[in-house]
Amino acid sequence: MTNVQRPSHSRTRILLAIATLSLTIGWTPTAAQPAQAAASSLPASMPFADSAFESVWMRNDLPVASRAASRSWTWGPAPLASGIEPYAEAPDGSGTRLVQYFDKSRMEINNPKLSPNDKWFVTNGLLTVELISGRMQLGNTRFETRKPANIPMASDADDATAPTYATFGAVSNTSAGEKRQPDNSGKYATGRINKAGAVTDDPSMKVPEAKIAYFEKATGHNVPQVFVDFLNSSALVQAGRTASTKPLLDPWVFAMGLPISDAYWATVKIEGKQQDVLIQAFERRVLTYAPGLAKGWQVQMGNIGQHYYDWRYGSGATLQKQPKVAPSMPARFAIPTLGVYTSVEAVSVDKDNNMDIPRDPANVAWFKPGTIPGNKGNAAIDGHLDWYGIKEAVFYFLGTLKPGDRIYVRDVKGRDRAFIVTKQQTCTWLGCPLQDIFGPTTGAHLNLITCQGTFNRAQGQYDKRLVVYSEAAQ
Repeated sequence: MTNVQRPSHSRTRILLAIATLSLTIGWTPTAAQPAQAAASSLPASMPFADSAFESVWMRNDLPVASRAASRSWTWGPAPLASGIEPYAEAPDGSGTRLVQYFDKSRMEINNPKLSPNDKWFVTNGLLTVELISGRMQLGNTRFETRKPANIPMASDADDATAPTYATFGAVSNTSAGEKRQPDNSGKYATGRINKAGAVTDDPSMKVPEAKIAYFEKATGHNVPQVFVDFLNSSALVQAGRTASTKPLLDPWVFAMGLPISDAYWATVKIEGKQQDVLIQAFERRVLTYAPGLAKGWQVQMGNIGQHYYDWRYGSGATLQKQPKVAPSMPARFAIPTLGVYTSVEAVSVDKDNNMDIPRDPANVAWFKPGTIPGNKGNAAIDGHLDWYGIKEAVFYFLGTLKPGDRIYVRDVKGRDRAFIVTKQQTCTWLGCPLQDIFGPTTGAHLNLITCQGTFNRAQGQYDKRLVVYSEAAQ
């Protein structure tokens, strides 16, 4: 690619004669984790159910998965089961919300019609509260009463003597009552809890990491230094193509919620070995400190996503799959690996019978006379390489996509659909394979187009085009 002093219009012109539209357009009327081993009924790794889920996962866990950072997972190595669960107050009137499980939590989209750029578009539920109380939440005030989870919180799944979520009912704030504690700032977390929920004092655990550094007045619980340091730590995080050092949990209440218990020591089995672990319950997650683990992995979030899934679905219940519905007009477009999150403009052909371009260089354009992304056929979206005064427009890094990368199109109803990159191709301005890009096909495909090559000032064009081909994820 040749850089030019004055960026071009970067028009993605693919010649489309009006007379041949009916022929050429297909339309339709992980790094290994030295952590708590746990057997689970969760299905194996599967695709992200929404582009926002992938973006949230990428921020903290892509550096771990790529080995750019050596630390414990925030979500887990890969997405697991996804589907819809009851949520009585769903703003879209469906009575459900989209969820996806990970080892360490469950992501949720409560209102799919909000902007995916909203900081709270993706949330994660009060899983700890439900597991400890035995009350499964189906709405803001609607619950199903079950038994508290008899699942070890911070140990191997076969550890018969380890504290469970049911155990922590004796020391946690739940609907059964609050177990608030006095402000012990400056003292030490030396309480030791057994499976029955009995707490005894163990002065030998008076270590610097256990010194109380924060008291949460809202819930009445103390947080030791080692967890305060973790909650407020900065680390390498990923946003699109950019990695930088920022707060790991921003804010930490998003991932954790507030503490609902104090921190307690327990002797548990991890990877088959008995060792001391400090355990604290928060509304959304469980934090553990295992001094015997490798540096960077000593503080971990418990495998609460696995535990909750087993509690909710392990007895034969089934996570309902997201229903298949016909795609609607595209509204938003995302390529998380490139940090592309933008709006979709609908275009037809310009005065020269070429596919038109987006008016805003930050947007992409969908060829409206063709296929709606997600329907059978070849849908086409183009975007600028550069623009007047803008060196890097929306598709500047399109050529860095690799087979297997994911592209997402969100329709006007808030449904996100994923496409998997299969290949890319460079063609001359007037020599691109129209049938491959726009022609009929038996599958659901999405093809992305931008400029490439050398800019010709006389023509006001780059001499080549880059086409990235993708197919609908299954």
